Amino acid sequence: MKALSVLTVVVLTVINTVDPRLASASDKDNSIRDIPPGVRVIADIAYREGASKAWRLDLAMPEEPGHEPRPAIVFVHGGGWRSGDKRAGNFLRPTLEFAAQGYVCITVNYRLLGEAPMPACVEDVKCAVRWLRAHAGKYNVDPERVGAYGNSAGAHLVAMLGLCPASAGLEGDGSWRGYSSMVQAVVASATPANFLTPMNNRRTGKANVKNAARSRGGVRDLPEQMRKKLSPITYVSADAPPFLLVHEESDRLVGIHQADEFVKALREAGAADVTYMRYTNGSGHGVFSANIKETGPARQAFFERTLRKKNSSLASPAEKTDTSAAAPKRSRSKQARRSERKGQLKPTYEDVTYGPHERNVLDFYQAKSQNPTPLAVYIHGGGFRGGSKKSLNRGTLQQLLDAGISVAALQYRLVPDAPLPAAHRDSLRALQFIRSRAKQWNIDETRVGAFGGSAGAQICMWLAFHDEMADPSSRDPIDRESSRLACVATSGGQTSMEFDWWKRWIPGYEQPHRDRSELFGEVSDQELARIVKDISALSIVSADDPPIFMSYGMKPGDPVPSDPRRAQGWKVHHVMFGIKLREKMDELGVAADLKYPGAHTTYDSVPAFFIAQLKPGE
Repeated sequence: MKALSVLTVVVLTVINTVDPRLASASDKDNSIRDIPPGVRVIADIAYREGASKAWRLDLAMPEEPGHEPRPAIVFVHGGGWRSGDKRAGNFLRPTLEFAAQGYVCITVNYRLLGEAPMPACVEDVKCAVRWLRAHAGKYNVDPERVGAYGNSAGAHLVAMLGLCPASAGLEGDGSWRGYSSMVQAVVASATPANFLTPMNNRRTGKANVKNAARSRGGVRDLPEQMRKKLSPITYVSADAPPFLLVHEESDRLVGIHQADEFVKALREAGAADVTYMRYTNGSGHGVFSANIKETGPARQAFFERTLRKKNSSLASPAEKTDTSAAAPKRSRSKQARRSERKGQLKPTYEDVTYGPHERNVLDFYQAKSQNPTPLAVYIHGGGFRGGSKKSLNRGTLQQLLDAGISVAALQYRLVPDAPLPAAHRDSLRALQFIRSRAKQWNIDETRVGAFGGSAGAQICMWLAFHDEMADPSSRDPIDRESSRLACVATSGGQTSMEFDWWKRWIPGYEQPHRDRSELFGEVSDQELARIVKDISALSIVSADDPPIFMSYGMKPGDPVPSDPRRAQGWKVHHVMFGIKLREKMDELGVAADLKYPGAHTTYDSVPAFFIAQLKPGE
């Protein structure tokens, strides 16, 4: 991609929390002013190539990079899809404020209806999120902690970022197709959620849909099938990210029924984290700004809760500056050493394509060695609906590289793209592809292990315990590569994919948390049983299989958490999965090390296990 133009910015005076309803000089001349101390702004970055001037975003971030990747927030302006700008006060100001608090923020422009009809606006904001993830390393962003805020038309767009998968066909023709366009937390105000129902407030009795279709190319011009496709409510599911929704019952542009029905649909689908601030004070369509003393702190607390890691400190740059005379040289040199160390973690080969789908990419990190190195393959989790190779823990990566073990991190198709076992087949293809590069990448293909958590753990066990899947007669040389592993390490892994087994053995698990068609597509009962058996470790493990190191976060006998939001994840990653697999492996005489709070184990970490298994005696 061509080099991007970066505008020079000047740090001015400290910004205070301001009611977005109040205009300022910066609103009138559309420039960026009042940048807080310690905040860096890069203006008008092109998030995709092409002629449209709308394909621009402004980025605000702390000047100090920090020790860990930072959460990010995407701000999307409103304006009925026909007007508005990324530097409107309601979007530029909080972008700067959140950046001052330690977030990386972008505020995005997109093609308006006067330039391109729907679904161009949806495609554009999705492309902007993919751009953000593609540049996560450059701007120190954690790609697994991206939130979004929008109002009115912007609320519609951020709701689509939270719910609409790539399989819906709304990714457009923009770049960065190897990255997800979905976000992990959404704040939306005055949200158009369903284009199959009237947009007006039903109490008025007027068919006021002009806000959704006044300009040519708007929703009104689209066939019913496309209006459904563009409706966030179409995509609600139990795996919806956390939502904070704000609406007011007298809103005449986007009727309160839009929010009421959206919230109801999310909750009935099983979405675990839905907060609804429903006002009745006459503030109408401007509900968020009119109630900023309540909605502003609520948005702040929501993103703090959903995007920040536990025990992490992302204080504002000014708060992080140590002006005491006691410490400085040692802490600065330590920070410098960490920065240098982090710089060594850039992939040797990034986004290497191993298959035809946009998610069929992997990163490879080469350990320094004159001789062929062992390899640890990382497979991410995410319930088969999300996740990316970027979730690879940097500490684990560094320990493996320091031990002379190379690392590969891969992505696979998610269930909205293709039902299971597509994710497993993609991971198999990636493993065989890596083995086909063994000489070029200096890998010892006989010393290969795999590790991952949750869904990734489930795939790792399938690769480890399945019979050899190489096809010696294939014309494709990659298919002829071995699928076997020397060892496997998992965290919170499901050793059976049979929900009836879960109901029998997992405490508190009473009914399937996912519809079978969502995971496996429309298949017969006989075919489903075959697939489930084939990908379940408990069904396929045998005496000639490699050793495993498993870890879980709870002890046997621990009570089910009282908080329903915690309870679901607790059940899905329960230690009983590991207990039952270890019992079977003990019978078969295969080594199985099971770690949970209070347990005595041979290994205390994934790196320790891999070092012992892949570099014995060294």
